[in-house]
Amino acid sequence: KFPTAVQEAGQALLQTLTPDVAKQKARLDELEAALAGGDKERGHLIFNSPRAVCSTCHTIGYLGGKVGPDLTRIGQIRTERDLLESIVYPSSNFVRSYEPTLVRTKDGEEYGGVLREESGDSVALVSGAGTEQRFARADIVENRPGTVSIMPEGLDQQLSKQEMADLVAFL
Repeated sequence: KFPTAVQEAGQALLQTLTPDVAKQKARLDELEAALAGGDKERGHLIFNSPRAVCSTCHTIGYLGGKVGPDLTRIGQIRTERDLLESIVYPSSNFVRSYEPTLVRTKDGEEYGGVLREESGDSVALVSGAGTEQRFARADIVENRPGTVSIMPEGLDQQLSKQEMADLVAFL
């Protein structure tokens, strides 16, 4: 709704902040074109496969991990494009209460993960399946939001376009 000059200035600013946006959009467009032939049954196998390892961190129904969001009804609230973007570029947006957190301790070490538990005297981060770290508040110098998801990028490089289409169809 803004005038063209404002839109152009906004695009220029956006390019300086996130220079890969055009490249990411092109990659999503390419992958999205292949989604039509996705098969739910094959997608279910991919979700649980050792190559994709989705079920290590995500739950579908009663099965799977608790590190990432429950994906049981994700297809009812997200479009195929949204699902694809979340798989290919997991740091592009975060589900509430699964945002990455960075903790810096007095000894200068920095740890990243998803905030699992917070109390008056400690903070617990989970950074993978079975990987939880607990920090005493007295040892924490800084606790701030992170910008990189604990879900690894590159799944689109490990799976074929057909497998990506199958996985999205399953979700």
